[in-house]
Amino acid sequence: MLRYAVPLLFSVPIYAIGTSLFRQPQIYWLAIAILFVIIWMISYPKQYIKLIKRTTKKLLQEGDNSSIFGEKTLLIDEYNITVKGEHTTETISRESIKSVKVYDDMILLYLSGISAQIIPTRYLNAQSKKSLMDELDVFIDVSFK
Repeated sequence: MLRYAVPLLFSVPIYAIGTSLFRQPQIYWLAIAILFVIIWMISYPKQYIKLIKRTTKKLLQEGDNSSIFGEKTLLIDEYNITVKGEHTTETISRESIKSVKVYDDMILLYLSGISAQIIPTRYLNAQSKKSLMDELDVFIDVSFK
């Protein structure tokens, strides 16, 4: 949305200020406003990706991320999924799982639109993966992708 809203919003003042305040030709400032819109729409995605990368790197460098990364143990019982790390334990109830997506190399348990548990399957053999899928069937209808 910002890709389109910001340049359109700012192109009007660029044109108005240029023609009324500076008293220069309208065609000149119309061309500048259109050029601003085009440049913004082309460069905004790249700038946004750089900003996200920079922010993510900064967050990862700031402190101890051992609770995010590292070895974890997944325990599945009748009503909950428990994820145990070295310093943390997280219990996820059956009702909090919104959807399950299965990929070749991972299974994603979506808890919300921005939160998910990632279960890497690269170390599982076919029997273990099938057993895990059978356990997850209890929680929610699995949608394959």
